[in-house]
Amino acid sequence: MEENEKLKYDQEFLPKKEINVQWFFVNFLIHWKWFLLSILFFLGWGYVYLRYSVPVYNVSSKMVLKDNKRGGLGNSELSIFEGMSLINPSNNIDNEVEILQSRDLLEDVVRELELYVSYRIKGRFKDTELYGSHNRRFYYAPPVKVFMDDSNASKIGGVLVLNISRLPDKRISVEGNYGEKVFSSQYDSLPGILESPFGEIYLEADSVSSLKEDYPLEVEITNPLYVAMKYVSMISVEPTSKSTSIVKISLKETHRERGMRFLYRLVDVYNRDVMNDKNRAASNAARFIEDRLKYISSDLSYSETDIETYRRQNRLTNISLESELLLHNDTESDKQLTQIGSQLELLNYLSDEFTKTDSDLGILPTNIGLTDENLKTLLSSYNSTVLDRDRFLKYLNEDNPRIIHLNEKAVALREDISAGIRGARKSLQTRSRDLTRQSNKYSGSLSDLPRREREINEKERQQDIKANLYVMLLEKKEEAALSLAVTAPSAKIIESPQATSYPIAPNRMYTYAMCFVLGLLLPFVFFGLREAINYKIQTEEDICRRTEVPLIVSLPHDKKKNTIVVSANSTSPITEMFRLLRANISSILDTPDKKIILVTSFLSGEGKTFVSINLAITFALKFKTLLVGLDIRRPKLASNLGLKGKVGLVSYLNGDIEDINSIIYHEVGHPKLDVLTAGVVPPNPNELLMESRLDELFEKLKKEYDYIVLDTSPVGSVSDTFLLDRIADTSLFVVRENFTPKSVSDFIESIRREQRLKRIRLIYNCTGQTKRGKYGYGYGYGYGYGYGYGYGYGYGYGYGHGYSSKEEDTET
Repeated sequence: MEENEKLKYDQEFLPKKEINVQWFFVNFLIHWKWFLLSILFFLGWGYVYLRYSVPVYNVSSKMVLKDNKRGGLGNSELSIFEGMSLINPSNNIDNEVEILQSRDLLEDVVRELELYVSYRIKGRFKDTELYGSHNRRFYYAPPVKVFMDDSNASKIGGVLVLNISRLPDKRISVEGNYGEKVFSSQYDSLPGILESPFGEIYLEADSVSSLKEDYPLEVEITNPLYVAMKYVSMISVEPTSKSTSIVKISLKETHRERGMRFLYRLVDVYNRDVMNDKNRAASNAARFIEDRLKYISSDLSYSETDIETYRRQNRLTNISLESELLLHNDTESDKQLTQIGSQLELLNYLSDEFTKTDSDLGILPTNIGLTDENLKTLLSSYNSTVLDRDRFLKYLNEDNPRIIHLNEKAVALREDISAGIRGARKSLQTRSRDLTRQSNKYSGSLSDLPRREREINEKERQQDIKANLYVMLLEKKEEAALSLAVTAPSAKIIESPQATSYPIAPNRMYTYAMCFVLGLLLPFVFFGLREAINYKIQTEEDICRRTEVPLIVSLPHDKKKNTIVVSANSTSPITEMFRLLRANISSILDTPDKKIILVTSFLSGEGKTFVSINLAITFALKFKTLLVGLDIRRPKLASNLGLKGKVGLVSYLNGDIEDINSIIYHEVGHPKLDVLTAGVVPPNPNELLMESRLDELFEKLKKEYDYIVLDTSPVGSVSDTFLLDRIADTSLFVVRENFTPKSVSDFIESIRREQRLKRIRLIYNCTGQTKRGKYGYGYGYGYGYGYGYGYGYGYGYGYGHGYSSKEEDTET
């Protein structure tokens, strides 16, 4: 029945465990000065960082790349010549994007713009870089121009530094250093030449700005390759969408003007590189046609001379009208044989050229007049593959998977071309044999025609073959010349390079915000870590957050070292807290038959005896109260109250004394306060407390007293106190600020869950010992007024005075 009442009471009155936000902020905001100093420090650091950091701007541009699959420049002037099959115009946008940001292409831009030479003015905290008309407060332009051949600059392994200054006598001094190597020279006037470990450096004075004594110039010369590698990380090239051939180029630069010039030059270098590849194919075709024209021209001249000689020697005239019909049929056969002969001759030319390029995968002629469409398609695909391979070789190694793939593809196409040549020749030869048989048939029918006329026809037929081939090659020569004259770019800028008005880095708002957050976070981390490594209870919240056992009162720390702090007329803060404790206990002991109050703690020295004495005195101000010393292992109650005599409760429990009233001290300091001390230390304290004689004693004492306060043993070392739970109506567990370990809260919570002590409540003792304790969260009254309040359960501010000792259990 009693246990059911206790469970019901706990369910009704135990507070729900939750995070106390107010405690969190109060315990941190008491250090508001540190927060303010930290925020000001980081904001000041942010200001210095923004003041002396180099701003970075974003320079962007858009360009369109020629790509037949995506539109591109398909309608430009270059499309007029695409039908000649001399140039394959299709590109892969993804490949071009990679080429645009390749290291070699960027290195060409760096070399042409001479970006491997940088100029700066040294400052105490920040160097100022000069470029173009930027930073006019020093110079309108770098006062001394430094030129070094890029081939010599490529030999530099680190940075070659030149310090250029004007001496008081107007002479110009140049001091250079590279690692441990130092070299210098002086000039009455510029231009001049400076000898360096990597070759000659040419110095030239600017036509607008002149060198000042106050602002010496520092020049750095870096390997162009290193500068290009830096730009590789700074540049970004991305297609605007998957359906277009437009790409956006973005560059992060510290100078707007330099960034815009860099993008302009990048497009120029890219176009020049692509046009060189295209012109190389057209040049190879033109050279091949020129060689063939020389050979055919000589052969044609010989054929014409031969016909002329034959006619003169044989005195040939026109064919008679009688043979006109047969001659017509024969002529048709001859025409077809002429065409077949032309094709066979072209196949021979192509076969010769094919053999010449077998070792190096060279370009093969395409538009030379072949009628076999399959062979023309194979030649065009092969030339396109070889051009792609040669182009990528400028940026990739021979063992690159893409190069290997293109080589394999070219070899496969050559095999197909060889098979195509053989098949075409065989087909033409077959047709030639058929037509020859047919022509012989007509010739047999014309046996009456002069032999000389037939021979002249054969010679004229050979002449026609060479003449037709010569005219066709002349046309192709002009087409190749026209293609070389075309300079249409492969890339076109559609949005000129433009730099942002404000720097993208460092971001002022972001920097200040991060500094503010860091300034706010650092004290939180510091004080949070300090809180985490502190294993002792520092505030009421330290114990309340870790257990659901209610805190009934907080007793302020007192420095007077008095065992008894409660008196009838006292209005001190600690007295008012004991009165509040009395009121709260009275609300717990809500029936007259409940009057036994057990006081314990985890360790000796937490103040349970001090609390027991003063709580008993507080009740004795109005009620008849008995204070019982049940810490029979280390009894201190008698010595703390100044009571002499060794006879006490132990003697009664042993049976040595039968009359309990004979060992009770009456009116100890107060008319209504009696004290029953423990007496001598028994050999079997635990078994003694289990005797039924103890239960019978307290049943008798409950009839004589209004309240009984039990001063018991600490529960952290012995189990005696748990044996007394059977006679107690409520239990007070004393914890002391800056003394009790925080881990005790788990122990207290286990006592509550296992119901090892009835209606257990917490008393927070010695609040205010630490600085933070003075601002502890809670409500309790007693500020020196003539009255006190006792509203339910409460907390107490750490004000007032009390007894404090690390050795005695009477500490407050």
